[in-house]
Amino acid sequence: MKKILSQGFILIMILFSAKSMAQDLTSKKEDLSSGDIFVAVEIAADFPGGIYGFRDFVKTNFKIPKKAVRKKMKAEISMQFIVEKDGSLSDIKVLNNPGFGLDEEALRVLQLSPKWKYASLNGKKIKSLKTFSIYIDTENEKDKRIYFEKK
Repeated sequence: MKKILSQGFILIMILFSAKSMAQDLTSKKEDLSSGDIFVAVEIAADFPGGIYGFRDFVKTNFKIPKKAVRKKMKAEISMQFIVEKDGSLSDIKVLNNPGFGLDEEALRVLQLSPKWKYASLNGKKIKSLKTFSIYIDTENEKDKRIYFEKK
């Protein structure tokens, strides 16, 4: 019986200590006007028209380089960027470079992006970090060469 009680007490202590270490986004009282960049937010940054609008924007503007088509490329291009407080994009990066000009084209397309709806936390505009991937398969039919979910 003592063993069960002591194990229960230990379990309760672990649960309470884990709760105290967890990040509570809603109770933070810090100044959000600093240059901090957030991943966890209350309202996420969003492209005008939502995720499907963003996908349409990328598909419309992304031109697969001819050298990638000649090489019959099948690749993933992972991107990362910051949505600023005013909705503009900054610090745009290609996280992996499949080559053949695909990285430059991905950067070019994101630089064309209209302003996004900014992210917010505790009712204040904040910078937020976004990542996404573009998948290319040049052996597909022309209108199905660019997609956004791994097949």
